[in-house]
Amino acid sequence: MSVDAQDRPAPAADKPRRSGLKRWSRSPFTIGVVAILVTALVGYVMFQKDMLLTNLLPGDEVKINFAQDYRLREYVTPVKVGGVKVGKVSDVERLDNGTAMVTVKLDGGTAEKIGSEPGAAIRPTILLGGNYYLELIPGGQHDDREFSDVIPPERTSVPVELDQVASVLQPDAITGARSASRQLDATLAGDGRSAIQDIARTAPAALTPSAEVLRGVSGTRPDDLTKVVAGLDSTSRTLSAKDGELDSIVANLASTSRVVGARSQDTSDLLADLPETLDTADAGLRRLDTTLGKLRDAAGPTEPIVENLDPLIDHATPVLARALPVVRDLRGVLADTRPIVDDLVPASQTGTAVLDDLKGPVLDRLNGPVRDTVMGPYTGQGTYAGTGDGETPFYEELGYMVTNVDRASKLTDANGANVGFQPGFGAGSVEGVPINIESLWKNLAKLENPDGPGTGGN
Repeated sequence: MSVDAQDRPAPAADKPRRSGLKRWSRSPFTIGVVAILVTALVGYVMFQKDMLLTNLLPGDEVKINFAQDYRLREYVTPVKVGGVKVGKVSDVERLDNGTAMVTVKLDGGTAEKIGSEPGAAIRPTILLGGNYYLELIPGGQHDDREFSDVIPPERTSVPVELDQVASVLQPDAITGARSASRQLDATLAGDGRSAIQDIARTAPAALTPSAEVLRGVSGTRPDDLTKVVAGLDSTSRTLSAKDGELDSIVANLASTSRVVGARSQDTSDLLADLPETLDTADAGLRRLDTTLGKLRDAAGPTEPIVENLDPLIDHATPVLARALPVVRDLRGVLADTRPIVDDLVPASQTGTAVLDDLKGPVLDRLNGPVRDTVMGPYTGQGTYAGTGDGETPFYEELGYMVTNVDRASKLTDANGANVGFQPGFGAGSVEGVPINIESLWKNLAKLENPDGPGTGGN
C-alpha cells in the first residue's frame, strides 16, 4: 500500500506540465512569432533571390577592368553576348587608380565562346539611358579554351549619354538641330507624310530583295560577317589612331572635289573621248600581247646569261668606281677635242671623195694584177732574166732584197762605213716607161724658169 501511495502522485504532477506546453505551442503568440519568422525568411529569400541564384547556380566567372563604374548594379545588371542574356554582374569593386573591377557570373560554357581576346562594353537599354546592360564582345582566337584572364580597359567602353553629346555641341549646332526638328515637323505635316505612306506601301515588295542582299552580306560561312565587322573596326582604329590625320584627309578630299568641279568640262571631254581611247588602247594591248609573247620566247635562252650577269655586275662595280674619276677628267678632254671633231667634218667629206675615186678601176687593178703579181711566184725578166726559181712568191723575194740591202748599208768597221750610200726609191726607179719621170720633171722645171732658181723668169 505504501509503494502504491508513493507512485500515484507523480502522474498528477506531470499532467499539468504537458498541458501547459501544449497550450503554449498553440497560443496565438507562438503562431504569430512563427509567422513573422517565416515571412521574414521568405522576404529575405525573395529580396536576395538574384544573389542566391547567381551564387548557387554553376557557371564561369570573368573579370573586366572598366575605366569607370558606370551605373552597374550587383546581381541586377544583366550580361549579354550578341543580344542573348548569358549571366549577371556579381561584383563591382572600385580600385585606387579610379577604375572599376567588375566580376560577372556567366552561364556554363560561355567563357569558352568569347575567344582569347574578348572585349566588353556597357550599353544603354534604350536611347535615353537609365537602364544598362554589360555586353561581352568575342574576339581573338576561338580554340574552345575557357577565358580566365582579365579584360583590360583598352578593350572596354562605356556609353556616351545624349546630354554629354549635347554638352559638347556649339550653340549654333543646337540651334541648327532645333531648326531641323521644326523643318522635319513641317515636312511631315505636308507632303512628307504622303511620301512616308508611299514608302510604307512599297516597302513589302522591297523586303524580299533586301533579304537576299542581307543574306549575301552575311557571307557563305557563319563568321564572314564577323570578320568584316572586325576588319571595319580595325580600319576605324587605324583611321583614328593619329589626331588630325583623318581631318587632313577630308580637307584634301574637299580640295580635290573643288578642283574636279572646276574642271568638270575637261572631265566631260575626257569621258567623251574615252571610248575611242579605249579602242586604241585595246588594239595597242593586243599588239603588246603579241610582242610580250615573242619576248617571252626570246627570254628563255637568255635566262642563263641573265643569271651570270649578277657576278659580272659585282665585279664591274669596283671597276666603275675606279673609272669614275677618269670619266670626270674625260669631260675636259672631250671639250678640247670638239674643235678637232668639227675640223674632221670637211676632212671626212674630202676623204669620202678620195675613197669614191678609188672605186672602180683602181681597186680592180689592186685586186687583180697587182695582187696577182705580189702574191704570185717571182720570175726575172729583161735584165733580170734568169733570177728567181719560179716558186718563191714575189713579196718574199722583195723582203729578202730589202733585208740584204739593209745589211749591206750597215757594214762598218773602225774606219767607218764600208758602203757609202743610202738605198731608196725615186721617180727614176720606175722601169718600163717610155719617158723617165724624174728627167721629165726636171725639164718641165727648166721650161717654167729658164734663168734658174730665184730669177723669176717667165
